Amino acid sequence: MLKKIRLKNFKLHENTEIEAGRITVFIGPNNSGKSSIFQALLALKSAARSGADGLVRPHRREAPPPAAQPAQAEPSLSSWLRPAELPPFLYGFGQPIVDLGEEYQELLHDRSCELQIGADVELPTPTGASREAKAFGAFHVTFDLFFSENRLARHTGQVACNYGKIPAWDWAPGKAGGGVRGTLPIPSYHGELYVNPGGNPGQPFYCSLSLPAEKGTPTLRGEMQRLADVWSRFLESLHLVHQLRGFEEWGYPTTEYPAHESLERLVLTDRATALTNLLGANAKLRTAISERLKELVGIGIEFETASAHRGKVWATAAKTGRPETLFVNEGSGANQLPFILVPIALAQSGDAVIVSEPEAHLHPKAQSQLTAMLLEISRKAELQFFIETHSEHVLHRLLHAVAKGELAKDDLALYYFENEGGRAKATRLAVNDHGQVDGGLPGFYDQSLDELTEYLDALRKH
Repeated sequence: MLKKIRLKNFKLHENTEIEAGRITVFIGPNNSGKSSIFQALLALKSAARSGADGLVRPHRREAPPPAAQPAQAEPSLSSWLRPAELPPFLYGFGQPIVDLGEEYQELLHDRSCELQIGADVELPTPTGASREAKAFGAFHVTFDLFFSENRLARHTGQVACNYGKIPAWDWAPGKAGGGVRGTLPIPSYHGELYVNPGGNPGQPFYCSLSLPAEKGTPTLRGEMQRLADVWSRFLESLHLVHQLRGFEEWGYPTTEYPAHESLERLVLTDRATALTNLLGANAKLRTAISERLKELVGIGIEFETASAHRGKVWATAAKTGRPETLFVNEGSGANQLPFILVPIALAQSGDAVIVSEPEAHLHPKAQSQLTAMLLEISRKAELQFFIETHSEHVLHRLLHAVAKGELAKDDLALYYFENEGGRAKATRLAVNDHGQVDGGLPGFYDQSLDELTEYLDALRKH
């Protein structure tokens, strides 16, 4: 679970720290730095997946295979669009999941030289862990990565648990010392916690917990290995729901590797292709998404293999389950919902789902219903949500949940962002037990009140 996020000199963020809750909500005007918080975390995930040295890496489209090259001098459009001969994705595996530009300098705030991305992460004790493992409690890992000239220049951090903490590390190329080691006063075991730092954002540090060969049970040893890959676990626990989502075609190419797919792809066409193949290959997932769609907009979803290289996605009647129309022919609100619901369904307990503007294209009632659904999923599946929203209806539902006792006020972290002269300012708003925000919600109701006042003035004149 993400506990804190720190950014320095990243885009609008000169120095920002976010203390996260089970539900963390970002509100505020456009161009105030809300999305940049998500982009920073996803840049680390993208670098780790690709093995790249830096945050910014130019992306490229997949070239058509030789068989798809047209023979004529002036090819027709149709000769380029034969799905059997074109690769299924415009961008292949290992390509960035966020596009941060071509130059590293485009990320830097106010011509600074170094940017920082940091976080505090909690790795809880697994359900069903042994008594010995539970005694460790949650592992708390703090890290900060510093980039210069698009490369990892240094990083710092610390690891702690119920038995204590090891000395903080401070790694830099060529710096003496390197890894840090700490002995934990574990009764009967005297375990040793070790951090071995490295110089790649894909794996900047490696944690391990060792016990004497003659000590400890196999169960304890196995459970403690969860600490070893805390970095990759953290990055893979972040799931992105893109701002742009929806079907644009009646059908999409089928792939041979649906199990490897995710919706974290750079362009909408690739996300729709991945979604179509996921639904086609996973009947259990398809049923779960269909039930949630029926609850929200009164239609289900079904997959059909149209040909050897093409798959269709149908909207089905809620009562009969029969296909009624292609999903692409549904309205924008319904069309984009699978792209929200599928990443959430694929997330594991303890993961964090990042959702930008879930209210897009939805009727106010559906906005409230979707928010209620996210709250229920968060509670039952133990998911953490980061939500960027401009919707009063989304906020109303969250605050009402606090007032009704469905959501503890401490589990809701509400931040207001504003742009102060080219610098992002993030202010946490206090929420009381009645779901009220101290000082009100800036920018949300003022406009409505102003318009209402103007309307009443106009009525008086007439």
